Amino acid sequence: MAPIRPVQNIVIVGAGIAGIACALALSRELSPFVPGLKITVFERHDVLSTSGGAINLTPVAQRHLAQLGVLDELNRMGAEGGADVDAIQLFSMRSGRPIGSINFTDSNGKGFGGYKGRRVMRIALSIAMLAVAERTKNVEIIFGKKVVGGKEFEDKAVLLFQDGSEAVADLVIGCDGVHSAVRTKFVDIDRPAEYTGLSFLQATIDAKSISSPVHFRSSSLNISRHGSLLASYCDRDREQIFVAAVVPFVQEALTHYRLVPGQDWATKERIRSGLREELKKRFGKCFIPCIKEMMDSKADWMLYPVYQVRPGGRWCMNRVILLGDAAHAMPPRDESAAYALDDAILFSRILARYRSEPLTEAFDAYETLRRKTIDHAFKESRRMWERNRDMGLIEGRLKELTLYLHIKSRATQREAAWEFDATKIPLPTPATCEEVVSLKTILSEKTL
Repeated sequence: MAPIRPVQNIVIVGAGIAGIACALALSRELSPFVPGLKITVFERHDVLSTSGGAINLTPVAQRHLAQLGVLDELNRMGAEGGADVDAIQLFSMRSGRPIGSINFTDSNGKGFGGYKGRRVMRIALSIAMLAVAERTKNVEIIFGKKVVGGKEFEDKAVLLFQDGSEAVADLVIGCDGVHSAVRTKFVDIDRPAEYTGLSFLQATIDAKSISSPVHFRSSSLNISRHGSLLASYCDRDREQIFVAAVVPFVQEALTHYRLVPGQDWATKERIRSGLREELKKRFGKCFIPCIKEMMDSKADWMLYPVYQVRPGGRWCMNRVILLGDAAHAMPPRDESAAYALDDAILFSRILARYRSEPLTEAFDAYETLRRKTIDHAFKESRRMWERNRDMGLIEGRLKELTLYLHIKSRATQREAAWEFDATKIPLPTPATCEEVVSLKTILSEKTL
């Protein structure tokens, strides 16, 4: 029987965090073994998307970015490279009192595995990742290519684009987010994204415009019975504060508050005014002075609905696989960026290990290694965001108390998780190797 040829032509759909991280990780893992390796990333937008606000990079996410060469690029961006975060401090909006904190440093003030947290604008991270990708010789990124369908054959997969062109590859990786076209038109058409009932209302505010003392050191989560509000510096010079309220929103109201290109000034002003009123209605009685100022500011608030992809669906076919939010989008949590980076690094390592095996073997190994972790994370995210629904006064008080206890009880587990390194997780050995190590044995010996 002729040996199986390693995949040489790889197509990735989506130039977000997961897509570019996957391209960089694949280049690092496969280049030593696959001469002529070609990795092409197709992005549906004509330029890098500027949507989304600031994201939190945990110690795990920063470690992954350092391994991919992105963290150095981010650091070279100066103030725009993000603000260091020692802890996310939690406060009660009702009383102004601290509830607790999610710490990114140990008792000695040192980061986990050498890394703390960081709050950075998504566009800044995307630019840093794109700069590294452009220096990687076997990676090419092509913009303005919207996927509308695909076909799979025994020895190849074909992507169809809106402009009538197509791309043929040995392997297609869908990293195109929660509304993934690869998932809904190719892999699992019966698993669309679902609205969670929660939305972000977010804006970036000039720190100098706030006259009241800022109550947090670098980042805060302010708790109310009507939802939660994140307020965090997002630049190294601490000149910009990213603010995001997580609030319940009925799906029917989303269209009314949607800002889209081409709207006239009056429509945009009506929408922004309506969003400001929503914020004041929910958080206007906040006991924290600087938060009240933020609610009264004329910032350009925007609404971002939170969607999820229910677990249990298909992640792969014979030559197509989904990674990141395309496979398992969940209500946001601090580890969201880290999960996408985990996926990219783990799958790339498995693909290199299984380069002489059928792709389906690599897919099975990855899914078995990853599925349980993701399903658990999804359940935890759902439980966490359930606390952001509207509550009565007594239930709101109980929310503050249980949140403090929850954070305290999970501190050890959280700190252990931030030591995680996707490059060091033991991988299953292909069954054709002489020394067979079963995946079941590996998982029983090493808890992920």
